[in-house]
Amino acid sequence: MNIINVFNILYSLLSFLGGSTLSEAVLFESLESKTEIGKEVYNVIQLKVGSTKDVWTMKQSHHGVHSKVWDQIKIIVHKEEKPYKASYHQLSNGKEIDYKVSCFRCHSGGPRLVRPNYDSKMAKLSLEKQLTILKWNLLIKSYGEVQIKGNNSIKRKIELITDIKSFKKELAVNSCSKCHYQGGPRAVLTKANTETMKFLVKNKAMPPWPYELTKKDKKDLNKFIHGF
Repeated sequence: MNIINVFNILYSLLSFLGGSTLSEAVLFESLESKTEIGKEVYNVIQLKVGSTKDVWTMKQSHHGVHSKVWDQIKIIVHKEEKPYKASYHQLSNGKEIDYKVSCFRCHSGGPRLVRPNYDSKMAKLSLEKQLTILKWNLLIKSYGEVQIKGNNSIKRKIELITDIKSFKKELAVNSCSKCHYQGGPRAVLTKANTETMKFLVKNKAMPPWPYELTKKDKKDLNKFIHGF
């Protein structure tokens, strides 16, 4: 049994045990994201699971938890065939608009694991909400490799991938490549994803247990990210 099947079984088990008691919309303070002046970023994520596609909708506020201005982003995971494919959508009042930034910089393979600040004072998470996030993260892990599905519904000024040259430079660090490879449990990482890599490695979220970065891995990763 491979690791993808294990995640799928755990997700199904938690869904069965939780039933309707596990909320499908959660407000939380992001552990990763900050505003340009270092303030908190708040997200509301909602998930609709379907037989052929899962729809992840996220509202995001850079102006506090009580703001009336929230960006809306949607990632649709298309499950008709393996590997799954993800399309990325920026919305305003339910209508598709131009991307504000390149989605691929943070989302190399569909939705990312949800990482809330569990110590948030403004967006406390009940046990129910924490279990929902755990369930979501198991579902995301169960997808395996997720490839990009084009979304050309409108003419865009900002493309999904803004730096094709960086996109073509794939990460080849041993510890990372155990999961991030074509046909593997997670999508390939590229030079375009370096900002996300830096945060996750610095905060020891990556590589996940039981993997560790060797001295050579650290040297190779530093060279890949910084060029030296």
